[in-house]
Amino acid sequence: MKEISRRNFIGGAAAFGLGLGAMGLAGCAAGEPASADADAGSTGKAGGQDTTGVPSFLQAPDPITDDQIAQTIETELVVVGLGVAGVSAVRSAAEGGVKVVAIEKCSEPNCRSSQFSAFNTENARSMGIEDIETTDLVNELMIQMSHRSDFRILKNWADHCGEAFDWYASAYGGLVWVHPGDETPSEDTVYVSNKNSYPPYEYGRDHEVVFSGTLSFTAPDKGGQKPVFLANFEKAQETGNVDAHFDCPARQLVKEGDKVVGVIFQNLNDQTYTKVLASKGVVLATGDYVRNDEMVAHYLPWIYDQKEKFTFTYMHQDIEGNFADMGDGHRMGYWVGGNIEAGPHAAMAHGDLGKLGVDAFLQLNGKGERYINEDLTNDHFGSALIRQPGNVIYQIFDSKFPEQLSSMQAGLGTKSKISQEDIDAIDDWTSAKGDTVEDLVANLGVEADVADTMKAQIARYNELCAAGKDEDFGKASERMFALETPPFYAIRYAVGEPGLSGASQDALRCLVTMSGLSTTKDAEVCDADLNVIPGLYAIGNVQGGRFLADYPATIAGASHSIAMTYGYLTGKHIAESA
Repeated sequence: MKEISRRNFIGGAAAFGLGLGAMGLAGCAAGEPASADADAGSTGKAGGQDTTGVPSFLQAPDPITDDQIAQTIETELVVVGLGVAGVSAVRSAAEGGVKVVAIEKCSEPNCRSSQFSAFNTENARSMGIEDIETTDLVNELMIQMSHRSDFRILKNWADHCGEAFDWYASAYGGLVWVHPGDETPSEDTVYVSNKNSYPPYEYGRDHEVVFSGTLSFTAPDKGGQKPVFLANFEKAQETGNVDAHFDCPARQLVKEGDKVVGVIFQNLNDQTYTKVLASKGVVLATGDYVRNDEMVAHYLPWIYDQKEKFTFTYMHQDIEGNFADMGDGHRMGYWVGGNIEAGPHAAMAHGDLGKLGVDAFLQLNGKGERYINEDLTNDHFGSALIRQPGNVIYQIFDSKFPEQLSSMQAGLGTKSKISQEDIDAIDDWTSAKGDTVEDLVANLGVEADVADTMKAQIARYNELCAAGKDEDFGKASERMFALETPPFYAIRYAVGEPGLSGASQDALRCLVTMSGLSTTKDAEVCDADLNVIPGLYAIGNVQGGRFLADYPATIAGASHSIAMTYGYLTGKHIAESA
């Protein structure tokens, strides 16, 4: 049995390397798991699998018995986890008159980033977002994920994300909508804007099929959506229908017959257990499993086997210092018969390249060779980068780059403009500069054979630009910018080395895992035969059927948008159900 040594996450993250035995296939059918210690799976179990062939994180803990329960609460709905999905579900259900107990393992609700895809409403149109045919969008998503996802789940999101975003944004009373052409508000203003100032996708020109429909929140403290997110939780509390419990991780679901009727949580302040019985069911919104090394190794071995090359970015922890994203909902759902969807599971793993993003300037790998059609979104760029020799690439451009940015294709990680301040400080965020190509390459300090290859590849690229056709990789002629106007610049990206910003691992980030429990289009959790388990729902990164293999950057902000939309829809569904 192979023992995998403990390693630390880059950037101060906690250890991500408990021992793991032979890894099974990515998909796990629900079964009757063996008994295990009450906290098995929360930190992993040495060996990873026992003789039953069931990974330790899927082995159900011993039941928490009635004599261990300090109190019992009766309510209508329990929402476990207060991220974007959970907060949206709490607010939606509470506004529908449902009594909700909200449980969160950390000390406050948690959110991240700022982007949401939203379209097909008057607000979206006023922000310059053209209407999207939702079947076209979902079909493209399905193609990019090899039809592993559930069309019905994605279609339900696409049909309702606009109204859900309007509802979510309305929680913050002072929100400013910054329309195209408006001046940027003052620094003390919370606002939403459309940052997709690109020409729309055009067949035959653009390499990736990308839809523009992304709205971004901006807050004075650079906290992205946090003020709006917290306003949604406050809106829920104002209904008088919400009883919230923090520092209280859920430990087990309560099942009577075939139905899930509640959950048991533990208060980390006094270690007592509380049973919550909910007549309308339980919503799992506990997030992903990116901090559970055993689950990542099992479902995402291509990430786990190269984890030292990634920065794991989110640090949400409970008061005991344990990471939040441990797959709690996946495991609890499995223990009561839920099906963890077949793989390959998806991770949001991006190439993150700084000032010019992944714009389609010339790229050469560590051997000095052009290796790809550079017209990529950052998820696909990251997949290509990690397969290059030494995981090193060079992005090369000339002094005309500011005016060339507006020609780039829309997509996650691409940039359409740059500030004059950044232009003036270009020597601070580039790796080398030269008045000739020869000088540029010499200033990069590469080996002689690499330098010769680089100069030959740049000459070839200039020939293709002059011809107006990229015969080598097929990049659109609109983005074939010859290197001809000095000075010339290069940015070197090397995975695992300090970046130009001084941060380690400048190029690759692993944010979250994105696959989960099989559900219906109404977020009802299903068993191995895909029959509904009454009383149990899964939303956010606990919900399966959304993303598999890769997170497609077809439309930036889809992840947040699906979490928010399914919280909104699931709360309404439960409130409106008999």
